[in-house]
Amino acid sequence: MKRALSFLLPLLLLLLTACDGGREREMETLLDRADSLNRAYIPMTGGLDSLLLEATRYYDRHGSANQQMRAHYLLGCAYRDMGEAPAALQSYQDAVDRADTTSSNCDYRQLMKVYGQMAELYDAQNLPNDELDAIFHVHKCAELIEDTLTSIRCVELQVKPYFLLGDTASTLRVLEEARQLYLSHGYRQEAASVFASVIDHYLSKGDIDEAGSLMKVFEEDSGLFDEAGNIDHPREIYYYIKATYSLKKKEYGKAEYYYRKLCETHEMEAYKGLANLYRIKGVTDSLVKYTFLFESALDTLHNKMRTDVVHQMTSMYNYQRFKRETAKEAEKARHTRMVLYAVLALIVIAIGVCWYLVRRYREKEKAKADRMLTNYVDVQTKLKRLNAEYTSLKTENEGLSIVCNDVERLKQDNKMLNIANLQMFDELVSLKNDKGNQLKEKETEICQLREDLERSEKELRQINLYNQFSIFSSSKIVHDIRNKRKLLAAKAIVSRTEWKKLIKQFHDDMPLASAVLSRNAKLTDKELYVCIMVILGFRHDEIMRLMPISAQSLTNFKSSANKKLFNIESASSLNDNLEKALWLKRPGV
Repeated sequence: MKRALSFLLPLLLLLLTACDGGREREMETLLDRADSLNRAYIPMTGGLDSLLLEATRYYDRHGSANQQMRAHYLLGCAYRDMGEAPAALQSYQDAVDRADTTSSNCDYRQLMKVYGQMAELYDAQNLPNDELDAIFHVHKCAELIEDTLTSIRCVELQVKPYFLLGDTASTLRVLEEARQLYLSHGYRQEAASVFASVIDHYLSKGDIDEAGSLMKVFEEDSGLFDEAGNIDHPREIYYYIKATYSLKKKEYGKAEYYYRKLCETHEMEAYKGLANLYRIKGVTDSLVKYTFLFESALDTLHNKMRTDVVHQMTSMYNYQRFKRETAKEAEKARHTRMVLYAVLALIVIAIGVCWYLVRRYREKEKAKADRMLTNYVDVQTKLKRLNAEYTSLKTENEGLSIVCNDVERLKQDNKMLNIANLQMFDELVSLKNDKGNQLKEKETEICQLREDLERSEKELRQINLYNQFSIFSSSKIVHDIRNKRKLLAAKAIVSRTEWKKLIKQFHDDMPLASAVLSRNAKLTDKELYVCIMVILGFRHDEIMRLMPISAQSLTNFKSSANKKLFNIESASSLNDNLEKALWLKRPGV
């Protein structure tokens, strides 16, 4: 029995060792396969994450620190390809925890990859502080393995997170530091490629000449452009910088060319640039089109962002195991976010609809008021013309009546026996009758026009001109001029530019009142200024200071405007006449 046991135990141990060796080879093959896919940028999907999770459990029990780090790193890459950022972060953190940095055998190159993936994930989630921390560890690992190029690139990689943090000084510092390091180690092309971010900085400052010089160096020395001038993928965002430079140089054709070229890879930036271009060119239809496309692209980008979820997940996952509750929390956060987005979308839509309806209503009311005023002015003009014609006809008819009466007396006295004279008399009588008929027709037309004028005036009185006055009165230019009343005399004068702005604002906000003031007479600039100031409720002494003019000159301007508009030679009644003519009862100002 003892001899049997002594034979069976070694055999059993040999079988167990053989089985364990087969398992280890299986796990090693799995990791090699996953590593190959990762290096080839082939997504690790199709259930590979489950196999890699099993590999991590195996190596956590049987593998070395380097093997454990590698297994957890590849599992994180699988989660990354599946779009599960929290799980990927946790796996990368587990890989960092497994690394034995106290050992001389520590695989710092593998550890550098782990931190590099963490930096990329933080970058994708717009977490600049976390990204800077990961880049610091990549830089540290690169120095330990004497990887000079990667070490310098870590300096350059700090540009984006510093930019997102709004730290301009640090952004420029690391850009210059990276450029100098590249040059000192003979990496001329890499040094030139750094200029892309610097060019954008100078463009934002308005230093077009410096930006142009750097662009020339970048395009000639970076080695990133082909013979046709196309930049290597995925650096097409440079076309946005190129287009912005052309726009600032007022080379609109080139700017449009590069913005449209950017549409293939960066739609949001392309639409933003095209909208800005057409805004400068004043092409309204294209401006509206690309503004809408930019907003749509921006909404799409926001829907893809998961910054809050990643922040929440990273705080839960730091130095802890990945647990099932995390998925529930993520689902809950996603549901809450979707509800919030839905509510915000409904609010935005409601505001947009209300704004559209109000705008349409105001446009319709304005168009209606303009038609009514045009009709009123046309009728008034026609009535004025008919009255003039009627007066002229009446004068002619009265003259003919006198002549006809004189001739009739001569005829009765037998003093007109000549046939020619008799024919002339008959023609005068006929002409007198024609004039009389014309007078009756004119009287009928005048009565009809007076009825039309009265009806148009009633319609105009129903328009709430005070709403237009309220908008005009609350405008910025009116507010600025009113503030001048509080200043010293030398600073209270309204400038020529301000008068122009005031007149334009008056025409835009009170088109009916503007038409009323201009329909009867041509006011001089100063007479128009005085009328607008009176409408706004400025006092006599305030108008004198703001224009500036003497008291007598102001009285003369009021009197002449009153005469031209209302045929009344008086300065004191201008205020009441304007209120009556505009159907506007202005409250106290």
